[in-house]
Amino acid sequence: MQTAAAALVQRQRQALGREGRPAGERAVLVAALAAWLALLAAAWWSVAHLVPDQLRLSLLGHAKDVAGVHGKIADYGLLMGALLPAALWIECWVVGWRKSSARRLLVNPTASNRTDIAYFLLGQPHLTDLAGRVLTLGASMLSGAWLHDRLSALAGVPLRLVPPSAPFALQVVVFFAVYSFFDYWTHRLDHSRWFWPLHRYHHAAEEFSVVNATRAHPAAFTGVFLVNMPMAILGAPAEVMVYVNLVVLSLGFLIHSRIDSDWGWIGRWVLQSPNHHRLHHILDISLVPAGHFSMAPLWDRLFGTWRGDADQSLAIGVETAYRHGFWIVPDIARDYLDFWRGLLRRPALD
Repeated sequence: MQTAAAALVQRQRQALGREGRPAGERAVLVAALAAWLALLAAAWWSVAHLVPDQLRLSLLGHAKDVAGVHGKIADYGLLMGALLPAALWIECWVVGWRKSSARRLLVNPTASNRTDIAYFLLGQPHLTDLAGRVLTLGASMLSGAWLHDRLSALAGVPLRLVPPSAPFALQVVVFFAVYSFFDYWTHRLDHSRWFWPLHRYHHAAEEFSVVNATRAHPAAFTGVFLVNMPMAILGAPAEVMVYVNLVVLSLGFLIHSRIDSDWGWIGRWVLQSPNHHRLHHILDISLVPAGHFSMAPLWDRLFGTWRGDADQSLAIGVETAYRHGFWIVPDIARDYLDFWRGLLRRPALD
């Protein structure tokens, strides 16, 4: 009897593979990757050969020439067609399908997951950006490039942190360091009593998923002023800022994933890991004070907010109750009102 039971257990282990996943799962993932790359190649061939690179649009008697159509389509499709699928694929390869964000979001999403899905989808046609412009009373439209030009005119010389002749990769690295520095202080500001009601919306997620990275209150404008704007003021070319933000977005997907890793010395000194970011999202802040604010751990170490290592077992979220679900308006409205009530020193809404 015991021999039969032991044999059954052995067969089950073999079926699941060494890592507790069904045998052949990685072969399926490799096939999915090949199909995805083929689909991307076919889509780009179609765009390059069937869509003109310059269009003339007419509406109500007015015409507008649009140049660089191929580049605009590529930029718009990069998130949905490349970055997000790549992050989901990497996570699935590391943790397996059963533990992945993709399975959770597609098969059995929680109310918190539904909020992540809704916010991500609303962001693709820029509806959340439009809401942000309204909620920030237009302040989020202030241009860093405009400020750079004005300050350069006042100084009499162009403001440039890096010479335009510097290698492109070097410019991306330097301005990522600039981004992460200002992101650190912006993030600390977001955790202050004045801006926490807006940032709380992101921390309200009750479990991590890759798309949780895009969940941010539309009125959370501190990042606009204190992160991207300094790069523009310091003379970052537009294409460099694009690539810095692509790096930030890609890293954001990964640190909100279910990958149980601290990335070794890289996660402790260079780029924040999923486990360190989970500690930043910890529900019970009485156990660990808020920390791990920066995507570059160096700033946390320099300014005393490094909180050590963690793992995926930590509970995350906030004490404030949220409705969650696909209908995101009530939670967004409540947090926005709490923000203004906090500025006016009035009690928050329940």
